[in-house]
Amino acid sequence: MNSNHSNAIFVQLQQRGLINATSVENKTEPYDDTPWFIHLFFGLSGLLASLFFIGFLTLILEQTGVLDSAIALFIIGTLLSAAGLALFKSKHSYRSTFMNSLAFAISIVGQIYIMFALLSNELEQPFSVWLFLLIQLIMTIVMPNFLYRLLSATVALGCMVYLLNFYSISEVSLGLLALITVVNHLQRYSLLQRIPTKWRSSAFSITKAVAYASAIMLLSISIYFIAAEYGNSFLNSNETSSYNYFLAQGLLTLASLYAAHLILRRYQIKLLSAAGLMIASAIISLGIMSVYVSGLLATSLIIIIATANSQRVLLGLGICALVGYIFWYYYQLDTSLLVKSVSMLIIGIGMLMMRWLLVKRYFSGSKERGL
Repeated sequence: MNSNHSNAIFVQLQQRGLINATSVENKTEPYDDTPWFIHLFFGLSGLLASLFFIGFLTLILEQTGVLDSAIALFIIGTLLSAAGLALFKSKHSYRSTFMNSLAFAISIVGQIYIMFALLSNELEQPFSVWLFLLIQLIMTIVMPNFLYRLLSATVALGCMVYLLNFYSISEVSLGLLALITVVNHLQRYSLLQRIPTKWRSSAFSITKAVAYASAIMLLSISIYFIAAEYGNSFLNSNETSSYNYFLAQGLLTLASLYAAHLILRRYQIKLLSAAGLMIASAIISLGIMSVYVSGLLATSLIIIIATANSQRVLLGLGICALVGYIFWYYYQLDTSLLVKSVSMLIIGIGMLMMRWLLVKRYFSGSKERGL
């Protein structure tokens, strides 16, 4: 009975394109039941091995004078990346965590050499970053490894943020990262339905990596943005430009409202209904009250998405980021702790009042009506 039920599940997943056909045909083969923390350990060991490998290879290449040529560095990086891709796609890597770790280390070294080649003085700054961004997007699609795709997508999003700052439109970064996070987490399955079935399994893995990478970048950038108020060079490289907090917070608020709309649509609740308007009011109020503390809205968005999708890893990441961000913001020496305590108290009381109104006015009334 259990076997028939399991076979039916495999067939349904294969028909929806969420797993490859070979997964159903070879389901009798030994299953890789390696715990997730072992995979994480091998991923970290791959990063450490890549550092030792690049140090060893650099010492050898330095004696030959190859490191003086950006073209030679680019060719070496391309060859190493191709070797890593071949190892990832070999039959042994599917059953060997060691082979995956080795392929991961070689690929990372190849990308580091490509980065040094592109960022040399032989290419202009915007063009080299654009080219490296394109390479990372290609590697995110091609490499059949989730951890590698996660790192490549994170680097690509970091390049995007840098380019937006280079063109003096850094205010768009928060809203764009939030929109990418919302679409990849809350609209992933609806978008996958538009992709041909044979490519749907790979697309699912890619969007999952991009979803976590965008969430990590959103948390990192939203926490880092507060430093722009104190003249951070990364955001204020152009002395004539100034960071527009209201525009950045407005775009982040719009992305949060879109996320609320997608979540409410799951329960057949319209954003213009009573409950939807209360939730929208809470989001807008939080956005207004935390104009100069954008990390509060960003971390709250991540926590809400994680709760809606029952993603414990993302939820833990959001909670840790929120707690760390509050401590980091509170102990900045720009203003007195009393002012910050009052502002955070007002935000907390405002959110609790809106939660009470939402529960009292809507959900309690729904239970009394038997809804």
